[in-house]
Amino acid sequence: MLFTNLIQTNLQTSFVGRNIEYFSFTESTNDDAFEFINNNEAEDGMLIITDNQTNGRGRRNNKWHSSPGNNLTFSLILKKTDDPDLSLFSILIGVAIVKGIERFTNINCTLKWPNDIILNEKKIGGILIETKHNSPFFVIGVGLNVNQQEMPVVIEKIASSLRIEKANPIQREPLLAFILNEFENLYNSESINWIAEWKKYCDHINKPVSFNHNNELVNGLFIDINNDGNAIVNIEEQQVIISSGVLEIL
Repeated sequence: MLFTNLIQTNLQTSFVGRNIEYFSFTESTNDDAFEFINNNEAEDGMLIITDNQTNGRGRRNNKWHSSPGNNLTFSLILKKTDDPDLSLFSILIGVAIVKGIERFTNINCTLKWPNDIILNEKKIGGILIETKHNSPFFVIGVGLNVNQQEMPVVIEKIASSLRIEKANPIQREPLLAFILNEFENLYNSESINWIAEWKKYCDHINKPVSFNHNNELVNGLFIDINNDGNAIVNIEEQQVIISSGVLEIL
């Protein structure tokens, strides 16, 4: 069970995570977040969290596997602003996650474009940002494998958890608070700082990658991300801007 008072005890934020809605189990915290929004019960910075997410999803409707009672599965509700673009918030939350992990556990994770948290070349976390037409809010969904000790066979070669990689169990509540603290600190700065921080934690800049481009699997060299958070990839001596897609490091 997650103790919300232990999360808030470790918070140093002014609004992020100050209102917490906890569910012992739920299908999807993102869906719960939109229910609060639709019922006019949402607040800026509201946190929805569960111990057992039974129907979590990632980008492109991929299923997110999470062991009950071991991981962090949560959603943040935030008010929309004119600037920056919503797509940049995957950059922001990614940086906040790896910095929060680093500060609380001394474990050094990396970031893979566009929204993966990586440890020892395996995915331990993912991000899903969703919004709905005419809604004043948007939702950031996060799945982070913390204390899970076994992964489903189908993904065990590409996915892992903090505990699998580092052996020791980690207290989830203060870890989440550290992540939220980092998030608000960055949120209050210019988005150009989010980009600069992301680059520090990305380990595939100037490395060969493959991805789907114009319905074809192509290889290229990952050069950088621009100020919109889009990937800049060198393909056959031309720099191509990629706004979304699944990227594999070669």
